[in-house]
This record gives sequence, structure tokens and C-alpha cells, in this order.
Amino acid sequence: MLMQNCQNAAHMTMVPKSTKFIMKKTLFLFLLFCFPNVFLIAQVEKTKINGTVYEIQNEIEIPLIGVNVYWSGTTIGVVTGTDGRFSIERTKNSNQLVFSYAGYQPDTLIIQNKLAEGIKVVLSGAIELEGVEIVKRQKTMEFSMIQPIKVEKIGESELQKAACCNLSESFETNPSVDVSFTDAITGTKQIQMLGLAGSYTQITRENIPDVRGLSSVFGMEYTPGPWIESIQLNKGTGSVVNGFESIAGQINVELRKPFDSDRIYFNLFANQESRVEANLNLTQKVNDKFSTTLLLHGRNSSLAMDNNADGFIDKPIGNQIIVLNRWQFIGTESGWSSQMGIKATVNTGVGGENGFPDSKESGLWGYESDTRRLEGWAKAGKISNSKPYQSFGFQFSGLLHEQESDFGMKNYVGDQRSFYGNFIFQSAFKTTLHKYRTGASFQYDDFDEKLDSFNFIRKEMVPGLFFEYTWSPKPNFDLVAGIRGDYHNNYGLFFTPRLHLRYAPFEKTVIRLSAGSGQRTPSILAENISVLASARVLTIQSEANSRPYGLNAEKAWNFGANLTQKFKLDYRDGAVSFDFYQTRFVNQVVVDLDENPQQINFYNLNGESYSTSFQTQIDYELIRRLDVRLAYRWYDVKTQYRTGVLSKPLVSANRAFLNLAYETMKKWKFDYTLQWFGPKRIPNTESNPIQYRLPDYSPQFLLMNTQVSKTWRGKFDIYVGAENLLDYKQNDPIISREDPFSPYFDSSLIWGPVFGRMIYGGLRLKIK
Repeated sequence: MLMQNCQNAAHMTMVPKSTKFIMKKTLFLFLLFCFPNVFLIAQVEKTKINGTVYEIQNEIEIPLIGVNVYWSGTTIGVVTGTDGRFSIERTKNSNQLVFSYAGYQPDTLIIQNKLAEGIKVVLSGAIELEGVEIVKRQKTMEFSMIQPIKVEKIGESELQKAACCNLSESFETNPSVDVSFTDAITGTKQIQMLGLAGSYTQITRENIPDVRGLSSVFGMEYTPGPWIESIQLNKGTGSVVNGFESIAGQINVELRKPFDSDRIYFNLFANQESRVEANLNLTQKVNDKFSTTLLLHGRNSSLAMDNNADGFIDKPIGNQIIVLNRWQFIGTESGWSSQMGIKATVNTGVGGENGFPDSKESGLWGYESDTRRLEGWAKAGKISNSKPYQSFGFQFSGLLHEQESDFGMKNYVGDQRSFYGNFIFQSAFKTTLHKYRTGASFQYDDFDEKLDSFNFIRKEMVPGLFFEYTWSPKPNFDLVAGIRGDYHNNYGLFFTPRLHLRYAPFEKTVIRLSAGSGQRTPSILAENISVLASARVLTIQSEANSRPYGLNAEKAWNFGANLTQKFKLDYRDGAVSFDFYQTRFVNQVVVDLDENPQQINFYNLNGESYSTSFQTQIDYELIRRLDVRLAYRWYDVKTQYRTGVLSKPLVSANRAFLNLAYETMKKWKFDYTLQWFGPKRIPNTESNPIQYRLPDYSPQFLLMNTQVSKTWRGKFDIYVGAENLLDYKQNDPIISREDPFSPYFDSSLIWGPVFGRMIYGGLRLKIK
């Protein structure tokens, strides 16, 4: 019967020969009707990509289970099965197939039209495939479309767009983080996320707590920029695996790894403010399993300069020396890997009125600071040979921190002893569609702070347990639900739930939702140390209890939503994103500068306190090698003070951002950043004498930064740049500067640039 139908169809194609159109249509119907199986097979071959992912152990190919396989720039992806096999639909929007697996170097392939019978991928770095090229386009800042939590990865090239001398200066080209000076005396920069102070953002070094406690403000200066390999930034609450302190977000810093670093890396930097920095990174590979890196940093500022003519040194003179040595071990056969490191920091600074550094007995107002810090850490983990999705690991760190500072007649001394331990076990329930992480942690802190005649001593011990479940039923949906329970020796038992959802309704569209809580103990003196550069009297409305400073712990809920849409316009990729977050405090230690301009008051929140944040951002390659980043950010941050509900001071409600980055074929790079800041509320100074009063709001202003660099053979760079090109400065940043020992003296009400235009230059040398 089938042959009879085929003959009839063939006969039909021979009779009417009126037009070519009819002939083509008839031939198509003939093939479809007579050879349906062959036609369908041809369709499958054109739309399906099949293959297997392996690793090599003792020259034996072992299938990898649970490898993420997805088309770059899309949400289309699959996971390899128990035999390492995968099958994924072709897409018109990408020809780059990405293979990603924890503990392995990801690979990206270009899939051409003509393929071999199957793809064979070895994640040890070797890929066997006919008609496939290995490519990786390194973007300066990127984010994954398939991770449940939106994480911005800031690469080394992004950090090199500006004068990135330390971590606090690493966000000049990032619209998600606000960077400002704490005061007009110490020259210290601070960050803000979601309209909240940097202390509400958990800052970790390779997922181990780093900047916290007494280093909350100055600690970001203790990580030199040339040491940083990359930074991962996420807004809102993160994973429960990393602790309970994250409220506004998390910043994780990855330092240069011994096995991945250049044998020699040298960086030299200098600016017009007499600041000179040198960095030398030395890496030695001992054998195939051991490697070590020695990181050296030195900074010197020797000239006391007063460019804004306010009678005070613009930035302290002094020295900084930081030394870090780390070791890395990789046991390919056993599945074990580990690393350890030790870091020492010495930082000194002298500032204040002109002439003070030369004559400290002259009766001038002066600032002096001396910090000594010793850190050590170790990490070890093992991946199961029989179950690659199963692993466990340990994290340990210890810290000794000693700091002494003088602000005029005020003396501050702070000591911190800390220990952190974390155990993590990762596995799956039957299939990798149901994964989980669980473990236990312990945080110990011993603080001893003295401010003049006041002494604040506290010891905190917090053991905790956590569990996090990940459900990925489909390539376009993920759910991550986590909870941890911790017991604080002062605050008792508390729980931290967190939830993250990812849904991709279309190929290049991702919607993420998040909700969760965070809790922290504020170090109110260290986190507000800039206010000591004033005559304000510190008052604490504490309760008669054993809690730190007699105040409650800070606890908040954070709710977030973001939409990311990738697109292709004129053959070039782009992305637009919308972020919305709200943080609502259950309790907060209110820092009140408004009730009395001669005081700084600390007390527990009695009412509402919240922060609402909205940001939209567009990234697009406007023309070949010209990248554009355009963003707008809006904040609504309000707190119930004793005098009423007020907006957070010294925070701009509106900010617009533009970054242009162009690179020529001959490795010239041109970077330009323009930022507009809307008005900021200034704390109330109405009760001051009229000459010491400030307006209610600051004016709006623009900031421009630029840099030009040239690279030769990927080994030698020279760069020159300028910050604050328009030389915009805040007028009279120091109240009562002519009489710094008066009750009205205040250098902490900083809303804009203080030091004007800054020109810098430097060089980098890399030897493989």
C-alpha cells in the first residue's frame, strides 16, 4: 500500500509542469510522504547536539555526572546524566556551548554546522571534536543567566580601568556600589550598597569572613588591588552557607591563586599627592601538586599637602606594608585539594593641621593612627571519586588586630581576637535535580575597645548549623531554600531563613526573586570612627544587660527581585537589567547625628527603618570594541529617629552613571566614567552659631574619571589617568576649621569630593 501511494505521488509530479513552484512543492510532499522516517531523522540531526563529558584519571575516561551544559548568553541548558551523556536543542541565538562543573575549569565551544557523530568533551582541558573551536571571550564584568542568585563577577580587566590601589577603590566603574570619603581628615573611603553603610554588606575573602569588626571601615584598604583576581558581588541576602551577617549583600574577593598566577607580577603606581605604591607578586611551582605565591605591597606618602587650602593636610602621610604568603595543593588522583595562607599588615598615618606632623607638641590638632594585623587561614576539601557531585570541605581562619588612633584630644585603642571555622558537606538526593549543602560553623570574637575613659569589652561565641536545598526540575527553573540556626552567647538562639528563585520564561530572559533575613552585632565605635574627627560627644542609650554596648543585635529582612534581558542588536550582544530591593529592619542601632550637632547618639530603633532601592542598567557593545554601561539608581532610605522620621544623611537619592571603554587592535585602552549625584541630606546644624551652619541639602554635582593605557605583547602595561577631571570640591568641608578644639569642630559631614582633581600613572610587568 505504501509503495502504491509513493508511485501515485511520483506520477503526480510528472503530469503538471506548468510552474517551478508546483514542482518544488510536489517534490517536497513526495519526500515527506514516501520517506517520513528519513526526513524526521534529518530534522533531529539538525536540531540536536549530543555528546558525553568525561574526566581523565589514570588514563581512564570517567563520565562526569551533573555537568551544566548550556548555550552562552541564554537560559537553555541541560545537565549530564549518570553516564555523562547530554542532549541539547540547537538555538539560533548562540553557537557557543558552555560546559561548567564545580571544581573544573569551564570550557566554551563554538559549534559549527558540520559535526562529527557525537561530541566528546574532557574537562581536564582537552576537547576532542571535529569542527569545533575553543573560544573564550573575556568580559570585564559578567553575570550568569543560570545561577539562582544574580552574581556580578568583576574581572581583573574591569579593576584596571581605574586607579584600583586597594579594595575600597575597586568600585569606581560599578553602578551598584557607592564610594565616598568618610571624613576630611583620614582620607578613608567607604562603600554603600542598597543605600546602607558598608558594614551591612558581608565582605569575604574566598568565602571566609574578612572585613568585619574593628576593620569595618579601614579594612578594605588592607587588600591591595594588584592582588585581586576577581570580585563577586550580589545584592540582598546570600547563601546561608556563608553565615548570617549578610543584610544588604555580599562581596567576595578572590586573590591570585598560586597555580594560576604569573611567575612574576610587578606594579608601580604614583599620583600627584605624593602617594607611591609598589606591588611584587612572586609565584613558584614546586611540583605538579604544590605551588606557592608571595605577595608584597608597600605604600608611602611623604609630602603633607593642602590643595584645598583649609588649613588641614588633605590626606595623612605615612606608610603601609602588607605581606602575604599562600600555598596551594591539588591532588588530582585522590580528589583532595587544600590551601593555606598567612598575611601581615602594618599601617601608619599622620594628619591634621598643617605643621602637626613636624611638630606634634605645637598645640595643633592632629591625627595619628597605627594598626598591626596578623591573619591566617586554611581550606581543605575532597571530591568523591565515585560521586563527582558529592564533596566536603573545611574552612578555618584566625585574626589578631591591634589599632591605636588619636583624633585631637581623643584616644581610641582597639584589640580584636577572632576565630572562624566552617564545615560544608555537599551531595544530592538520588539525582542532581535535588542537591543540598549542610554543615556547621563557629564564630568567636574577643573585642577590647577604649575611648578615653570608656572601656567596652565583649566576647561573642556563635556556633551554628545550616541546611540548603536546591531543586532544579527544569533548565529554566531553580529554587534554593536555606535555613540556619545559631546560638549567640549574648542574644540567644536565632534562625536565618533564605529563599532564592530563578525562572527563565524565555530564552534570553531571567527573573529572580529573593527573600531572607540577616543578623549582626554592630561595632559602633569602629564603624563610625570618622565621627571621632570632630568635637561630638558620644552617648549610648544602653540597657543594663550583658549585651555588647548594652544594645540589641541588628536584624533585618531583605526582599529582592531582578529581571535580566539579554539581546542582540546589529550583530552585537547587549543586556538590560532591573533590580528592586527592600530592606526592613526588625531592630537597628540608630546612629543619630541630627538631635544635637555636638553629639553622636546611639540607641535601639523604636519604630520603622527601611531602605528601598531600584536600579536599571544597560550594557552594550555600541561599535566594535566600544563597550557602554549606562545605569540609573534610586534610593528611599528612612529611619525613625527620636526627633522624627528622616532620610538617611549623606546619601544621594538619585545617581546616574555612564562608562565608556574602548580598546584598539594595537592594545590601546581608553576608559571614561561620568557620574551624576543628586542632592544629599545634611544632618541638622541649626543650633550651631550661624557661621557654622550648613544647608539642609547638598547641591547636585558631576564626577568624571578617565584613563589611558597601552599593552605590549601582553606583558608590559603603562597607564595614566585622572580622577575628578572637573576639579569639583565641597566648599568648607571642615566646620570650625580655624578653631578645631571648639565644640563646633566637625570634619565628618562629607557629601562630595574634598581633594579635587587627582592625576596618576603607573606600569605593570608580567612574566609567565
